[in-house]
Amino acid sequence: MCLKIIINSTFYLIYFKKYSFSMIIFLSFLTIFQYRTDVFLTNTKIDFELSQTININSNLSINKTDNSTYLKKCPENKSSHNFQIYPNQLISMISFVLQSQSLMYCPVPKVATKTLLNVILYIHVRDLINHLNNNWTNIDNSKAKIEKMINISKFIEQLRVNGIIIPEHEKPKSLLEFLHMYLNIIQFGQINERYRSRLINPWRLSFTFSFPYFRLQSLSNLSQIFSSSFTRMIFVRHPLERLASAYKERIATLSKDRIEPEPEYDAMRMEICYKRVVSKKIPSEDSCMNTIPSFGDFVRYILLATYRPNGIARMNFHWQPYSTLCQVCKFQYNFVGKYELFNEDFSQFLKHFNITNWNIEKRNGPSGLMKWDYQKYYTTLSDDLICQLIQLYNDDFRLFQYKIHDYIVNRTNLLQNCQFLKTS
Repeated sequence: MCLKIIINSTFYLIYFKKYSFSMIIFLSFLTIFQYRTDVFLTNTKIDFELSQTININSNLSINKTDNSTYLKKCPENKSSHNFQIYPNQLISMISFVLQSQSLMYCPVPKVATKTLLNVILYIHVRDLINHLNNNWTNIDNSKAKIEKMINISKFIEQLRVNGIIIPEHEKPKSLLEFLHMYLNIIQFGQINERYRSRLINPWRLSFTFSFPYFRLQSLSNLSQIFSSSFTRMIFVRHPLERLASAYKERIATLSKDRIEPEPEYDAMRMEICYKRVVSKKIPSEDSCMNTIPSFGDFVRYILLATYRPNGIARMNFHWQPYSTLCQVCKFQYNFVGKYELFNEDFSQFLKHFNITNWNIEKRNGPSGLMKWDYQKYYTTLSDDLICQLIQLYNDDFRLFQYKIHDYIVNRTNLLQNCQFLKTS
């Protein structure tokens, strides 16, 4: 990780001094490579432990709801009795667990993750307040010790960096006061009505030191998430709308137009552009600094990666199929929400966890784009690229009953010619 920090710093230094374009691309490649290496090393051990857990606990009672009907479409060879170990799986790093509420959540990027994660943070902080009010007599000593050591100063520093206004005279003087202030920040994006800030982006918070035992990999016994009392939650979205949304936000936005820095995606955008430079489709290398690749170029870029060994498993999680990202057939989610029915499913989630004062109309980070805005991206793609995308996201379509023609319009013959599709 230190190497990653050094490389990122070098990247910015070279960028602002306008050094050679080739050096920027080289350092960008190293940054992305280091990120993928970190993920690989972290997840291999966790995935093996999970495989053993599922095999040992294959007879546990799973609480299935109407939302989990997708399980009937899961291949038999992906059951707990035939659990295959895949390298470089992100789920152990991105999933969140609230043991006190028997909740596991696998966040799918571009599916309201900021809003959902803020609610989960809210529940967790509410639990911490309950523990403190009971003088930590309701939890075990090891967890109590960790909670008592929460570093308020680091929290305050991080919140300020992320745009939350906290004047010196408003700084909390006790842990209880801080936790109540934090609830306001999570829910309303501000400490009180006098100091208005923007809604906080939970992905910008450092969960490593922020909240104890909050990640899936922190569980000492993974079998507990497969008990009948555990809620395993995922929210999904039409695969093609999700992909177009990821392109719009991550690739089709220049660094100068971003609300927050995204060096990894700026590097990726220039990498895609650089491939066009090599093929002499644009006049010069320098124009890549401020060039937005077309949606077609972006699609070719992500599809190229799928041809490599473990290519799909190593994809960026903003466009990796969520059937792969969240291992939906292995984890057997029993609460499946849909982006298209978000208010209804989100309300059900809030009700289940006894949250009555959340403004469901105030979403964190909605793009404001309409269905047609996303459909237009696909009118620019060739038949061959569309067929390859359908193949890539085939499990997402099939398992969660999404229709291809919702975003691929007036191409009936094309869909008939994609012989690899599984519709059952």
